Amino acid sequence: MMLAAFTHPVFDSQRNFRELLQAMARPASPRTLPVLAPAPVPATPAAMAILLTLCDTSTSVWLQQADEALSQHLRFHTGCGLVQTPVEADFALITDPTTMPPLDTFALGDPRYPDRSASLIVQVEAFHANTGPRFAGPGIRDVERVRIDGLPERFWRERVALASRLPLGIDLYFVAAQNILALPRTTRQLED
Repeated sequence: MMLAAFTHPVFDSQRNFRELLQAMARPASPRTLPVLAPAPVPATPAAMAILLTLCDTSTSVWLQQADEALSQHLRFHTGCGLVQTPVEADFALITDPTTMPPLDTFALGDPRYPDRSASLIVQVEAFHANTGPRFAGPGIRDVERVRIDGLPERFWRERVALASRLPLGIDLYFVAAQNILALPRTTRQLED
């Protein structure tokens, strides 16, 4: 049986879109999604809400765990195309960060079109403000601190390696429960 999506598709996606914009404008600062959506496992309601908000017939999505119910749900409610490899995707849903592919296997854009890169939606255990690594960059007044639980150690090394390739790179949305946190490619992790 197909799950529903948003109760009020236009208004619910607009409310979420505003929060997603704020999350990108204020990196490393947790926010709460106003509207969640039913989600087939292994997707969480918050991750599904982001996909329903950002994806449509012009976008392609790569699912780390391509469950048939999840695939049908996304295609039915967004019309998006599902792709077989990370490099083909506009958006990727990472449901198990410990086994996710290396970050440089996703689309990083190209020098003429850096916007043709992937945005990753990463389901994590939790994140905690005012503790953990320090971040700086556009949208951060001085420094933001946030600890993200559930990521493999290699994730941070891979992200630092991508920083040298700006303006190429990937943008990240982390989700935990109803909370989101964004780390755009322009946000740098500071060394302690």
